[in-house]
Amino acid sequence: MARYHGITDKTYKNFVIDAGAVYLNYGEDDERLIGATRDGNTFTIEQEIREIPVDGQKGPVKGLRRVTRVTARITANFVEFTTDVLKLALPGATVEDYPEVEPTHDEIKRALQIALGDYHKNIVIVGNKSGTNEPIICGIKNALADGNFEISESDGEEATISIQFTAHFDPENLDEEPWFIRNPKEEVDA
Repeated sequence: MARYHGITDKTYKNFVIDAGAVYLNYGEDDERLIGATRDGNTFTIEQEIREIPVDGQKGPVKGLRRVTRVTARITANFVEFTTDVLKLALPGATVEDYPEVEPTHDEIKRALQIALGDYHKNIVIVGNKSGTNEPIICGIKNALADGNFEISESDGEEATISIQFTAHFDPENLDEEPWFIRNPKEEVDA
């Protein structure tokens, strides 16, 4: 009896392995690694595709579909608690010395305003892809942390902070979705 499967002689070259690393402003002059993570990271593109109803159709018709909404997100679970990570999780936050004389802490505060400068050029997950020395890069543009702020602590474990970053459309180009995936080209066997 024949066995059916999708394995080919190139399968081993196409796995994305491990959690990857999360960068702020990847590929820009101010690029930086954000911090260590635990329990993985996720890249999500939520999409609504509308079926255009037309009299006489008996079901979905090729060509009568359109994208009506796209929301791209990256969620990263940081185990490293730096002032930069905490400030990144709270758009519009500021950092001041506490106390002002002989400071021992960074005090993070925020007003209720989110400025255009609080959006980041991009947030990306850079991952390892088997079969190549080039990484797979999944990113969102005009990123802003807009999920809840929560520090999760428990006995015998290190605390984590999960930050949800959401992509935002550029008002100058509402037709370009604010996300990208850069998948390494297949290497040709010699």
